[in-house]
Amino acid sequence: MEKTDSSKLNKLLACSLKNKLRHESPSLSENCIFRVPRTLRQHNESIYEPKIVSIGPYHHGKDRLAPMENIKLWYLDTLLARLPLPPEETLQQLIECIRELAKRTINCYAERVDMSEDELVEMMIVDGCFLLELFRRDVWLVPRDNDDPVFNTSWMHENLYHDLILLENQIPWFVLHCLFHLTLSVHEQETSFLIKLVLKFFETTMLMTVPAEFKSRGHEIKHILDLIRGSLLSSSENTEPTNTSWELFPPVTELLRAGVQFKKGPPDDLLNIKFHNGMFEIPPIKIRGNSESLFRNLIAYEQCDRQCTDKFTSYAVFLDCLINTSKDADLLCDKRIVVLALSTEDVSILFNGLYSDILVYDFYYGGVSMEVNQYYRPFLPFCLA
Repeated sequence: MEKTDSSKLNKLLACSLKNKLRHESPSLSENCIFRVPRTLRQHNESIYEPKIVSIGPYHHGKDRLAPMENIKLWYLDTLLARLPLPPEETLQQLIECIRELAKRTINCYAERVDMSEDELVEMMIVDGCFLLELFRRDVWLVPRDNDDPVFNTSWMHENLYHDLILLENQIPWFVLHCLFHLTLSVHEQETSFLIKLVLKFFETTMLMTVPAEFKSRGHEIKHILDLIRGSLLSSSENTEPTNTSWELFPPVTELLRAGVQFKKGPPDDLLNIKFHNGMFEIPPIKIRGNSESLFRNLIAYEQCDRQCTDKFTSYAVFLDCLINTSKDADLLCDKRIVVLALSTEDVSILFNGLYSDILVYDFYYGGVSMEVNQYYRPFLPFCLA
């Protein structure tokens, strides 16, 4: 009798376990919008959290972000009012097109999206059209209302710069692209118009000291953060790591004592760092208030999406080695390699510990760091004296 009961229990448990099995990997190749891992979030939680607006499902519905929902709906209303068809007909077109992309959209999110298809479609239209209207108003493609709080209050604009580059606060690029082509005007027909429009909005927040460009080279844009990353890597995306070992090297002040010299490199190739015969050539980088957020979200993106190379993370590691104190930052400012909108002490704080708890499979500056250390080693006893 006991054996029979045990057999039944085992069968029930086997059936229960079978029903829990997954027929596909929980991580899909289409995943490109991720939750930032806890190991990275613990260093500065606010760097990864939206301040005033949610884009996409991860922060949707949070009470503290609710006031911006009214502005989103107002922006959508003004966009619809400019189009030739009655608003209801235009909305039907938008809904039809975005609904066709619903499955593909869901697959972009690495974490489960707990909403109905209707809720998803509505959110994509409201959020996507808000972004498009924001970018168009920013360059005066469409008129700004005198009562628009986004452009009447500088703090709101600054917070939007922060919120719209967050890894967790993205919608798929193909959704944004679809909505753009359904609402574009005769002045927006150029093939890469949307790309230029987005990059123009973020121009003041970018790390480059010259306007960013995006050279696709067959790269399919995944979302706005991916576009920004692509524009930073455009000039060197196809380069391969010559030496992938992660070899740390001394900061600027110690290198100067060993006779190393620094000069500003070409401004349009941010990541193209060279070292030869004791001369560092480093393209200028612009650091401002939201630069830490951009650095950390780009690093988080490369850490989560293994289709990405570690190129930008390698760049962050390199700068972390180079800048240890405010004096290091001061010296790079003197050479016009670092252009600041904040104090050098803040810059040193930004870079110290920037690569804590991250993995770098391919360190793109391994060859440079090896050459630096080979040059520095003979001077080491004198530098320590």
